[in-house]
Amino acid sequence: MNRPPESDNPTLRTRRNVLTAAAGIGAVAVLGGCRTSSSASASTTLHVDFGKSAFFPLLKSKIGVGRALNSDKILDSLRYLDEIRPAVYDAELRFPDTDYDSMKPYPIEVSDGEVQVHRNSFLDKMQSELRRRRIEAMYQVEGAPKQWEQTEKAHRPHKFPVPTDVKAAADAMGKWARLYNDHPVTWCMWNEPSHNLTGRPDLASIRQMVDIYDAYASAMGPKGLFGLASFIPPNSKPKREFGGRSYLEVAIDELRERRKANPQLPFDYLTLNNYGDDLSDHVDGARDALGDDFNTVPIIQAQFGVFEPGTWEKSGGTTLEAARMMGALATAVQIPDLQTFTISGWMSHMIDLKDGEALRTATFRAVQCYVRMPDRRASVQGGLPDGVGAMASGDEYRGSVLVWNESNKPQTIELDLSGVALSDPGDAELKVYHIDAKHGSPLEDSGSDFDPSETERLRGSSRSLSKTVTVEGPGLVYLEVGSASHHPVLDRDGLSATLVRKHTYADRVARVKGSNGSKRSTSVRGNAYGCYDAVRAVAYLGVEEDEGTALCGAEYRGLPPTLEMDVRAELPSRRPKSPEALFGVRVDYVLDQGVAKSVLWHGDIMNERRTKPLPWGKRGATADELVHAPQLDRARSDHATFTLALGAHAPSGWAASGARAIISFWMDSTGSGSQARFLLG
Repeated sequence: MNRPPESDNPTLRTRRNVLTAAAGIGAVAVLGGCRTSSSASASTTLHVDFGKSAFFPLLKSKIGVGRALNSDKILDSLRYLDEIRPAVYDAELRFPDTDYDSMKPYPIEVSDGEVQVHRNSFLDKMQSELRRRRIEAMYQVEGAPKQWEQTEKAHRPHKFPVPTDVKAAADAMGKWARLYNDHPVTWCMWNEPSHNLTGRPDLASIRQMVDIYDAYASAMGPKGLFGLASFIPPNSKPKREFGGRSYLEVAIDELRERRKANPQLPFDYLTLNNYGDDLSDHVDGARDALGDDFNTVPIIQAQFGVFEPGTWEKSGGTTLEAARMMGALATAVQIPDLQTFTISGWMSHMIDLKDGEALRTATFRAVQCYVRMPDRRASVQGGLPDGVGAMASGDEYRGSVLVWNESNKPQTIELDLSGVALSDPGDAELKVYHIDAKHGSPLEDSGSDFDPSETERLRGSSRSLSKTVTVEGPGLVYLEVGSASHHPVLDRDGLSATLVRKHTYADRVARVKGSNGSKRSTSVRGNAYGCYDAVRAVAYLGVEEDEGTALCGAEYRGLPPTLEMDVRAELPSRRPKSPEALFGVRVDYVLDQGVAKSVLWHGDIMNERRTKPLPWGKRGATADELVHAPQLDRARSDHATFTLALGAHAPSGWAASGARAIISFWMDSTGSGSQARFLLG
């Protein structure tokens, strides 16, 4: 993504691959003029208006972490997830590798032709720790159980060849997977099949992959979610041998055909791996393959690293990795159908356990700063030097700015901050944190401490202030203006009910090229977004243009009879022009036999003759029952609370059958710049 001109673009960064991977570290940073660096370049001014919202919000649910489960140290590291609260833990399970700690004792045995499956303490604790934190477990299942492994082919480039008996291997996997149905699990079938099956990105590997996916998912279901199949960036490039189509497109087409023969075959996620390549290019290739017939199938970046393999392993946890990771995250936040951006190398790129001490790396600290930022994105204006990017956000509790520098030259940035809103101005402080080789990077030259480099008590009630910082090359600076250490949105817990699954929808504008084959209007932005954060029980919606569908949902069991909601919305004062306009919350009640009833709570933006259906639940363009909720009217929805009377509108037998329902958050064609946030419970 090329550097934009001075504009209201909230992400100001340059394409990473034009930068030199800096080995040297610059001089000490400037912190409000306290210390200077003679090597710093001339300053650049950024204007941040915390009072003006921008697209897209800084979603914390975009964050995932990943690491293969080959070491019992993983279990010791899980406590540190509390400091960043990711949405997903992506865990590799390699079934041929019997020496993995997560495979001891080996979970699948065959005796006298009978398959026996065993739980193990490693996965039990993994499941328990993730469930307690409401973090989704995603297991990347690779290879066959050892009884069906093609041993003579199980070496590179044939690392995980097709099982000797696909059906028998699948039946065994299904029996084993059902041991873990007590907690929602995403099973990602296979890993990088273009070189891990036949050793080549050919049609044979595609067919083998779909055979395995069909057999495994059918045997492991119906509980659980199923993802296909961690494709790599070359898979999204057109290939002559596929008639100018990509490996990914041909693979999804093969899955389409398979689902015609087996309509019950699930397809919940498309998963990607990416090391060192441009994120948005790979996602666009995935979108081309999915089209709009799979617009409820979100994309998950299952593994992501900013360095190529070979460099990635030895550069983990450095300041350069941290700066580049924030640049990639800034891109990921703006891709509406990319549900999770999963950072590979939880150990040791983020947490490094050494001699009983947990070293929080520069990459960990950068993510920790991002997670502290309010979710309401703030307007940022001004150009930045090559290799430098910035994000800002603010609410009534704190204002935050994160600046990163991927280059090897220090950069001085003048921050002109306005619209500062504080819940307690008399107790407000400005804090500046530094992440570079001398600060917050224990794998380089700094210690393990991570304290503010500067703290300044603010006087008076001014809503504007200026600050000059120098960001080392490479390095990051995080600035925070606030009066509260606890944040009622970012630090809140999810619902006590049990999550069954999340539902997402990709607006057609984000998924489909122009009729003449031209690229979408932009390669990153979509027309609308909808995202549900199950860790914190928060739903986010936004429509960037006059028309577009923003939609997400969450299915729970064990719901209470009433559910409180706090709503903040930015809606245009004029009435929307589209006949499809809608702003509301819909509940689809699930009984043992399926979805029994739908109820739509709505404001004054709703046309009973609208035609766009909800793509899940009982479907339909409105609902079986309509309930006017005045709190969702345009005049009141800027900040309102209301109660979903779930029990009062439920069908007979709903509570007795498990109090299960899909709660969907729906914003359709509400007008340019519309955004909303729902806090549940």
